Order: sequence, then structure tokens, then C-alpha cells
Amino acid sequence: MSKKKVLLIGWDAADWKAINPIMDSGEMPALQGLVEQGVAGKLLTIDPPYSPMIWSSIATGKRPYKHGIHGFTEVAPDGKSVRPVMSTSRKVKGIWNILSQSGYKTHVVGWWPSHPAEPINGIAISDMFQKAKQSTPSNWKMPKDTVHPAEYSDFFKQFRVHPHELTGEHLIPFVPNAAKIDLKRDKRLMSVAKVTAEVASLHAAFTNIIRTQEWDFAAIYLDGIDHYCHGFMKYHPPHRPHISKADFDLYNYVVTAGYRFHDMMLRRLLELVDDDTTVILISDHGFQPDHLRPRNIPREPAGPAYEHSPHGIIVAKGPNIRKDEVVYGASVIDITPTILSIFGLPLAEDMDGKVLVNLFEKIEEPTLIPSWEDVPGEAGMPVEPDVSDDPDAQKAMLEQLEQLGYIDKQDSDMSKSIEKTRRECEFNLARAYIDGGEIEPAIPILEKLAEEMPDEARFRFRLATCYQMIGDLKKCRSSIDHLRALDVYDGPTLDVMEGSLLIGERQPRKALELFREAETKVDPTTSRVSLQIARCYMLLSRFQDAIRALEIEMEIDPDNPMTHQLMGTAYLKMQEYAPAAEYFLNAIGLDYHSPVAHFQLGQTLYLMGKYEESSNALEVAVSMVPEYNIARELLVKLYRTYLDEPEKANMHESKFASNIKGTIYVVSGLPRTGTSMMMQMLHKGGLDVFTDGERGADDNNPLGYYEHEVVKSLPRNKRWLPKAKDKAVKVIANLLPNLPPQYNYKVVFMERNLYEVVTSQRKMLQRMGKSTQQEDVLPTRLVQSFEQSLKQVKAWANKHPNVEVLYVQHKEVIENPFEQALRINEFLDYQLLPELMAEVVDSKLHRERAKPVEG
Repeated sequence: MSKKKVLLIGWDAADWKAINPIMDSGEMPALQGLVEQGVAGKLLTIDPPYSPMIWSSIATGKRPYKHGIHGFTEVAPDGKSVRPVMSTSRKVKGIWNILSQSGYKTHVVGWWPSHPAEPINGIAISDMFQKAKQSTPSNWKMPKDTVHPAEYSDFFKQFRVHPHELTGEHLIPFVPNAAKIDLKRDKRLMSVAKVTAEVASLHAAFTNIIRTQEWDFAAIYLDGIDHYCHGFMKYHPPHRPHISKADFDLYNYVVTAGYRFHDMMLRRLLELVDDDTTVILISDHGFQPDHLRPRNIPREPAGPAYEHSPHGIIVAKGPNIRKDEVVYGASVIDITPTILSIFGLPLAEDMDGKVLVNLFEKIEEPTLIPSWEDVPGEAGMPVEPDVSDDPDAQKAMLEQLEQLGYIDKQDSDMSKSIEKTRRECEFNLARAYIDGGEIEPAIPILEKLAEEMPDEARFRFRLATCYQMIGDLKKCRSSIDHLRALDVYDGPTLDVMEGSLLIGERQPRKALELFREAETKVDPTTSRVSLQIARCYMLLSRFQDAIRALEIEMEIDPDNPMTHQLMGTAYLKMQEYAPAAEYFLNAIGLDYHSPVAHFQLGQTLYLMGKYEESSNALEVAVSMVPEYNIARELLVKLYRTYLDEPEKANMHESKFASNIKGTIYVVSGLPRTGTSMMMQMLHKGGLDVFTDGERGADDNNPLGYYEHEVVKSLPRNKRWLPKAKDKAVKVIANLLPNLPPQYNYKVVFMERNLYEVVTSQRKMLQRMGKSTQQEDVLPTRLVQSFEQSLKQVKAWANKHPNVEVLYVQHKEVIENPFEQALRINEFLDYQLLPELMAEVVDSKLHRERAKPVEG
């Protein structure tokens, strides 16, 4: 049997949008052949899109808040200085550690970060190997701990290429008119030489290793494309008006030449492996080559990262890899789990990524262990280096990061640099939490940063977004007001953010006005204003208008998964299932790690009668979120009613029940049906209530409303529900279907004569000084709308096994409060005091009574 081998190649910032025109012209034949012999697709990045964080996630299958790399630099362990992130900054095992521990011969070259070189079962060359600093070829020293085993250090020195060793013959392919450059004034050609020499050094060392050494796994990381793009993508065709024509003529071929150079190196690597080797080529993110590239880079740390795009590349070929196919839904966190599966090793439950099963012709179900961190044995984890032997090495790396714009210039006062570095790492950690869907741990970090730096708008901006995501709209609005006072962002930009807040407050018409006003004043490529307009139309059930807005957004950026998902939702609402399914598939292809998209696809396929396909999509959703009870509910129905698989139905039914986190007591009904009165009764009877007390008593409700502002955000924010466990919460009737099936709900539903409801609502609006319809006209259409709404709510309640409803007539409570209190107490398992409940009812507040309709 052939020995399993994996070659992993990393090209920082490689992007299909830049590659495809070059490959189509025949200038990247090695990559073209790799694509044709295997699978290719887009690789979704993580946020923040900072290379050390992402490549560490690639190597571990874990997000940054688990692996410990939180930026380009960090505070040194002694707390007295700032240093580049190191291999020792990573707190968990990389793929090479796991494979070494499992007995495989493993080599890794140039990974970022990888200094000091790790003592793995093979050769490790760190990311300081290729850095020439300010040296000349004759005095170029190699930092200590650059190579493992250390005795190979002198041998590998010979493979390094110094930028000064490159001649015009090497550089003219990048800059054909290099002879016209005044090298004393224009240092850009030297930057091309520097980048080219560095990747050539790593390539030379790596090819020697895989040519002369035994190996099972070998990995190389090259950052050349990223550097070529940051320096010269601005000159890449087509010419843009703000770019000097003279500079464009000189440097317009650098990016293309950089890709061609990497293709030449790829060709050599492919020559050195056999057909039994699985080759995986990836990039950590893309780089915008078109209109989506920002014209100006924000003046903030790591500002150049705004030029990155969210999708990198993945290409794979090998003995069990499919041929000439597209792979969908891949993410950077999936690479390590996929490599483990190739070697037949267990996956760890604490890894965030998944196996990319659609790469393979066939694949066995992987075994699971809790964590590779708990597996004993020598894994070759790095040891904290002694930098005293080479005090200039880290300084040189910091200077390079400064030159690239990834970090600010170090302050002469080290204490200030330390504080600035700490804040940036904490900010990046908060962003990583947000990207991983962990909003709660991000908020205290951002609150602390916003308090420390009240004038730093980006901290406050992210914090406002978090508040909105958890439904704390009051704090969100306060943060927006603070941002307006800072006068950092222009008015239209903040209007877009406020419009998003209004959507959360269920005020789509007001939000739409703001978006329409801002539409012509903001950059559509960064504001996503068309996407926000579409959200408004969706709330207003104007689905065709939403689709038109989404089509505009797709013209700007066809790779935004949220646009495709919202488009699918619009078609699903219109009961046009075929296009809905297509758009949900597109969204999943762009971001596989979206359980909602999988659920919506499963829901759509169910409505199309494609029950087997529906169950597959729903199974993916519950595998990602085991508590996804709404998906389990549909799976139970599918397996029991349509697929004749009762065992699976029973299994999901059992898991549905085990997922229930407790009971929430809900008071619901249409506005002005007595819901506030019922909340008062429950509270007086001894039940805790979930309320913020913001809306106090007034003439309409003399005893108060007993509401919580966050409940309004229920359609998109359910994070507050644990706080309402074992309490009574008021939820308006039309929001009830948004209650997730993770709780049991006992719903006291208030009913009242609909003409009384309409009249009471009118009187309330008059007391508030708001315009109403003519008093002598009964709005029959409004009554009919209320009737339809009540039918939908009752149908929802009847469908869900975790929902119990007690319907209570407003009139009966007013006339027989104690009798109704006894009835409610029985429904709520006799935990209240009916006598106290009845004391709340004041019949004088029954001001609007139904009048007989004259025939």
C-alpha cells in the first residue's frame, strides 16, 4: 500500500480574481494543471484578516481566542517590551506537532509565526530565516533558533538569497522598464528585490528538504504575493485616475509577474512529489484587485488589511481527491481537520473546523477525541527563546512590520508602546470573538477599550455593533450618539449605522428613509447600503423590491454570502422554491459555516418535496449547532412522515427534549388586550418578571407597561432569552413565532373584542398626541388584519410540542378576576397567589367597550 504524504503550500493573499485572468492567458501553467487534476474553490477567511492569526488558525483548526495569536506583535512575557508574535505565542498544538507526536516525519518552512523553530520530528525553519535586515551578503548572520535541528543551521545558510545578489536579469521580468528608475529616489524596485529574494530563499531550502529527506508531511509558507500586492496592486491594470500614469507604466506588471514567479516555484514542487502525494495549495485571504479595493488606507494599525478580501484560494489534488471539480464551503479553519482525516487520525472536538468531505472520492467517518492538547507524548512544542544572543533580530522584524503598515512605529517611550500593543491585541481578540459568534465575551473587552480610549472611534463602532447584535438598543444608540460627537465618521456613514439600529427596533420605514438619503453619499462598496435597503423591504414584505436592491449589491460584490442568503429568503417568502434553493446553495458555497443557511436550504427542499436532500441539509445544521431545535423539529417530521426512518425520528425527538433549557412564561396578545394588566397580575402573584422598567406608567397604563426593550429584537436576537428563564415576559403576538424551540413556553394569551382593541389603540394614540384615522370610521381592514395575525399565531402554537397556550378573555378578567386568577394559577402549576393577582384588576380601566354594530 502506498505511503500517505501531504504537501501543504501557503501563498499569502492569493486571490482567484487576480489569478484567473493570468491563468486564462496561459501564464500560470502549473496552477492550471493542478486545478484540472483536482478540486479548486474559494477559502473563507476569518476576522481580523491578519496573517499571523489566520495562518495559526490554519495550522490548528482553531479560532484565535483558542490558539492565542492576537496580532502581529505582543507584549513580551516579561512585560517590559514589545516583540513580534512568536511560535511560543501559540498556546495549542499545530498540525506538525500532532503529526510528530503520532510518529510522522514532518517538515515546515517559513510559517508565520514560527520562530523559534519548533523541535518537531523533522526539519523546521522559522520565519526569520529569510530576513536580510540591513545586512550585506558578506555579513548576513542567521538568528539563533532559526533552524531545527540546530546542527543544520550552517548547511541551510547556503540557500538564502540576499536582495543585493539579485541583478537586473532577475528584476526586469517584474519591471520591464527598470532601467528608467532613479534608484536613489525611488526605492520601489528594491522592495521587489527584497520580496523576491525572501521567497526564493524559503523555496530553495524547502525544495532541498523534500528532495533529500524522508517525509510524510511538508509545509511551506510564502508571503510574496501579499507583499507584491500591498506594494503594487495600485498599479495593476486597469489604470485608475488617481494613480500617476508614469508610475502605472513602470509598475503595472509587478503583481502579474509575482504570480508567475510563484507558479514557477509551484511547478518545481510538483516535480518533486509523486502521484501518491496529496497536494494542497491555500491562501489565508484574498486581495482586492478591482473596484472593491479601497482608494485610501485608513490611518490605523494594520490599515493595509482593508485591501484584503474575505476569500482566499484552495486547490487540492491527490490519490483520493476528486478530479476537475469545484469545492464549496471551505474555510481556513478546515485545513487541519482535513489533513488529520487524510492520515486517518482522530479529529478533536475543541477544533472549530470540519473535514472538507467534498474534496474526496470517498472518506471514512472520522473518530473523535476531546482534544489533542490532552494527548500525552512529545509533540515538539516550541520553547521560549533567549533573545540575548541576537538582540537585533526581533527589532528588524518590528521594523519590517512598521514599513508594511501593519503596526505603528514604536514609541520612544516603551511604556506607551506596550500599552498600545496590549490594546491592539485585545481589540483583535474581541473581533475574533465576534467573528466566531461569541458576542458576550467581546463586549467587556470593547467596553474597557472604549473607556480607556474614548476618542478612538473604531472601538466604539465595534461596541455599538455588538450592542445591536445582542438587542441592547439603548446602549447601541448611546454609542452612535458618542460617535457623532467625535466627528470622525461622516454623517451618512453614521446614518447607515443608525438605520441598521432602526431595523432592530422594527422601524423599517424610518430606516429606509435614512438609507435612501445616505445612498448617494456613501461608498457602496464598504457601506453595504443596498443590502440594508433590502432588509427594510424584507420587513415590509416588499420582496420584489428587496430582490432589486440585492441585485444591485451583487453587482458590487458577488461574493458576499449574506446577499445570497437574503435573496434566497426573499424567494422563499414568495414561495418560489427553485431559485430560493439555488441562492441558499450559493450562500453555503461562500460560507459553509452558516447553520441558518443550511436550515433554510433544508426548509426549502422540504417544501419542494425533496425530502432526502432536505434531511441532509438539516443534519448539517444540527451538526453545527446541536441545540438547533427548529431544525430537529423538521427532521422528526421528515423521518417519521416521509422517509420511514422512525429510529432517526426518535433520536431527534429525544435530542429536542434534552436541548430544552427551561421554561419561560410568556404574556402575549395584540396591543391593548390587557397584556400589561396580566403582567401586573403575575408579578403581584409572585412570579418574577423580565422587564427593564424603561417605559413607566402613564395615562394609558397607570400601573406601567412591564416591558423590556430587548424583546423587540426577537426576530434577529435571541441571546437575551436565558435571562428570561423562569420569569414572565411580555411578547407581542406577531413576535411569538420567533421564539426559538430551546425552551418550553407557557403562554398566557390575552384576547379581546377586536373592535375594542382598535378603539383602545386609537384613544391611546390620541392621548400620545399622534394622528389617528377618523373616529367615526371603524377600520374594518385593520380588524381583518388582526384576525389573520391571530390565526397565524394559533397555528404556530398548535405545531410546536414545547408550547402550551392558555387563552384568556380580557372581559372575563375584568368581570371575574379571582376566577380567572385561579384558572391561570392552575395553568402555571400552582406557583402563584390568586388572591393577590385579583387585587390588581381595576374595572374602571376598561374604558373602551364593544358597541353593537347596527345592521
